[in-house]
Amino acid sequence: MIREFKYKGETFRVNAHGIPGHEEVFIIHLVDGEELGEISIDRMTEENDTNAPIEAICVMLCDKLITEQDIQCADPTAAFVWVEGRRVRDVLPSNDAAAVD
Repeated sequence: MIREFKYKGETFRVNAHGIPGHEEVFIIHLVDGEELGEISIDRMTEENDTNAPIEAICVMLCDKLITEQDIQCADPTAAFVWVEGRRVRDVLPSNDAAAVD
């Protein structure tokens, strides 16, 4: 899954692959379309709540990234929300015939 979301007034992109609870999850902080800080977790090998939904993992990783990179959030009280719009793809295709238009 590749999807954008907002948290604390900032825009992030999540790239998660694997089975629920055991994904590799990458979070990228986006500012004006530019990719800035990045953080990740391998839920198969690193300590985490494997029952937690992907949204909770995104929040956990964002909080760490915000602290590590001293990000001055636009709205520190804003909750997590998925950005509405066309999802790029849920599963990366293995060939061009499987790609989403």
